[in-house]
Amino acid sequence: MTNHRIVLRTHDGEQLAILQNLVKWELTRVENNKGWFTITASKNFDPRWLGVDRLLEFWRQPIGGEDSCLGVGFMRYWEWFERAEDGKEVVRFGGPDQVELVERHIIGYQANTANTDKTGNADDVIKAIIRENYVFATAGNDGYGRPRGYPAANFECDPDEGAGYSLTRQFAWRNTLPTIQELAESSRSYGVPLFFDVVPNGPARFMFRTWVNVRGIDRTISAGIVPIVFSKAAGNLGNPKLRFDYTNELSYVFGGGGGEGPVREIDPEHGPISQMRESESIWNKREAFQDARECKRNRPCIAAKAFRRLQQHRAKVIFKGSLLDMPQSRFGVDWNFGDKVSARYRGFDFDGHVRSFTISMNENKVEKIEAKLDVVEYAYGSPR
Repeated sequence: MTNHRIVLRTHDGEQLAILQNLVKWELTRVENNKGWFTITASKNFDPRWLGVDRLLEFWRQPIGGEDSCLGVGFMRYWEWFERAEDGKEVVRFGGPDQVELVERHIIGYQANTANTDKTGNADDVIKAIIRENYVFATAGNDGYGRPRGYPAANFECDPDEGAGYSLTRQFAWRNTLPTIQELAESSRSYGVPLFFDVVPNGPARFMFRTWVNVRGIDRTISAGIVPIVFSKAAGNLGNPKLRFDYTNELSYVFGGGGGEGPVREIDPEHGPISQMRESESIWNKREAFQDARECKRNRPCIAAKAFRRLQQHRAKVIFKGSLLDMPQSRFGVDWNFGDKVSARYRGFDFDGHVRSFTISMNENKVEKIEAKLDVVEYAYGSPR
């Protein structure tokens, strides 16, 4: 039997209770984004346990697996109401998971400074943003002289690794979470998948971390270890969907730099894959213009922006499916959040990340797990 416990703590880590006899609860976690939790309890739930940023630790130990913390929720609302199905009064509370901690601040520095204009590996740039806006020793003070960073004992950032794609970006006064999401996506679009998370590191203690290529374990067919393969035949793949999508494809992008009229710097991007794609059809030369005037006459800069536009509009093969927790493929034992796994459908094999999961339990103590595989590959030719 899978064991669960939800530990309730104060904002600074003091344990208040291990919650028992809940009506139902649900936790969702998402790679490179904040998740969410909700808990419904009886009307007799102690109201002294309700409060802003009460911490909810969700622990799970599957049969044959280790006891691990799936995530930490931060209480941000609570409400009492009568259930429509039976008229019973209950209390419901919920909020985001720990990733929301890096959405609470902005990049609070002037433009054209070392804190807002950065060049380097994407993972290190992300960590610099976190350190300069959340880590106590390096985040500085606000306009009233108060520390911007979280307490040093409660929040830290992993050391630099220099593993992401190298890039240059400017980002004054923006919220931190969408900024680091864009940096991670830029790295991925250039061939270096980049993941981040705020990892529980003790009661009310968290560490910001990054990973390249895979957040968890590579369990794909080609990884050289015992793989996990999801398929209809194995009974562990639900609701598969396979789409070949050429609707927004581009094959030729004109990059426009500085200058006006006939003296404007133009650098076209039209790689060998695009040329091959054009041969699919006599109608398949598809053009666009990318404004890159901020590059002035820097042709490598213009080319990079045009190339990125071309990459964003490649023909796609999209596979989606639900990963099922089964005796032969146990969540938390054989595969987990952030792992890279293989799926097989209609004669195609796909490798993708377990990018999200939702785990819930109802008042009958029945556990339900919903995990999604969402794979986007690029079509180099039409399927035959």
